[in-house]
Amino acid sequence: MGTTAAPRIDDRLRRLIAGSSSGETAAEVTRLVGALAEDLRLARPSYQQVRVHLNEARADRPPARVKTRRALELVDLMYDYPFPGAGDFCRRMGL
Repeated sequence: MGTTAAPRIDDRLRRLIAGSSSGETAAEVTRLVGALAEDLRLARPSYQQVRVHLNEARADRPPARVKTRRALELVDLMYDYPFPGAGDFCRRMGL
């Protein structure tokens, strides 16, 4: 009795996986890759294989840089939401 193996993932599908945005989940990418595979009459890759390739592709990308100062300004703005000065009030009250 021989061992069965999954078919190799086509390079076109790999490019779609590698080009997906970092905001897309593995499930969303799997659905997109599966739809493309059907259009190309290829075998649909499994969720696990898409996730493996997705993690490899995302590990190769440089991390997104967050502008800390701007992020803190936005947080301060959110604290002032109900009324001006609410941020100071929340800080004094320990909220």
